[in-house]
Amino acid sequence: MKILHLYSDWKWTGPAEPVLQMCRGLEDLGHDVLLAHCRDAFEVDESISKQVVKYGITATERFALDRHIPPFRTLGDLWGLPRFMASEQFDIVHMHLCHDHSFGGVCAKLLGRRRPTLIRTLHRRDVLKDSLGYNLQLRRLTDGFLTFTPGFRQTFIERFALPPECVGIQPMTVDLERFRPEREFRDMRSEFGIAPDAPVIGIVGRFQKYRKMDVFLEAAKQVISEAPETRFLVIGRSSQIQDTVVRPCQELGIEKEVILTGYRTEDYDDVIACLDVFSLLMPGFDGTARAVREAMALAKPCVVSDFGMLPEIVKHETCGLNAAMRPDALAQAWLRMVRSPGERKAMGEAARKDAEARFGMDQVGTCLVDFYRHMLDQRGKPGG
Repeated sequence: MKILHLYSDWKWTGPAEPVLQMCRGLEDLGHDVLLAHCRDAFEVDESISKQVVKYGITATERFALDRHIPPFRTLGDLWGLPRFMASEQFDIVHMHLCHDHSFGGVCAKLLGRRRPTLIRTLHRRDVLKDSLGYNLQLRRLTDGFLTFTPGFRQTFIERFALPPECVGIQPMTVDLERFRPEREFRDMRSEFGIAPDAPVIGIVGRFQKYRKMDVFLEAAKQVISEAPETRFLVIGRSSQIQDTVVRPCQELGIEKEVILTGYRTEDYDDVIACLDVFSLLMPGFDGTARAVREAMALAKPCVVSDFGMLPEIVKHETCGLNAAMRPDALAQAWLRMVRSPGERKAMGEAARKDAEARFGMDQVGTCLVDFYRHMLDQRGKPGG
């Protein structure tokens, strides 16, 4: 099959990594894949263009795909993209964000009966609202849809009255070899001044206000009052971190027990490996909680909130615990883990087994090909 992926961003954030994993998985199966993405707006350490090289993916920056819709560049795309689709004779155009979905769908529709089959992966931490715009986008500019969990799939079908046969589930992925618990890791506890036997709970993210760090820190204070040896690692960065983490810690009197590690790159795996429990309350834009899946692969039990996909990612009472988005509920879940090392170990081992079963990198390409062929068949088109 010949497949075009459209991605109207350049930043290495949110759904960017899953998109590159999809392209890599499809190319590994012998399909002709091209990723069209935005040019870097300015020089940064991490961007899609840099990661494309690492993944060995065929990509192009010939289209603006600018969600701000500047007139000149948008007209250029409106002229060039339909002609490019027609000349390259793509079987599939796979879209990922709202702008590339709307724009790519319109451009494909201009080709009439010769158009490629249109697929959208719904990278969302919550389900789209039932609005006129989304209804037009989903009903008029899409043939097939992909979500990441059965629960989200069912909600999308019901909310937008979508044909169930046109809505599939694609696997979330994680590098199981990189995040292998048997690997040798650096001793990060000594670097952070943490005792070898102290329970350590960690969270990863960009700590904007929506990330519910107020709930996290209030719960941490409750745990510290009952188990003062416990330490908390806040792993990541944010322009809002003074407001969301630093000042609240000072006000709660838990600066000693809550350790800010900053943004980690080279030793990220080592930091996660030193944890006893991983936790997340509010996932990022795409909702698939990559850090949770990485922790599970490292055999870490996870305590997560009941928001979005998190309860479907972390199986309650098997791979960890699901808690209500309240400080008292979160604190009780943590205390259970802190006080039960045997249960922690068993849940961590179950988390690794579950990650191996559900998050293998080799699953995504096969899943996409099966769904593409199914949707081509639905439209009466031959599948490669």
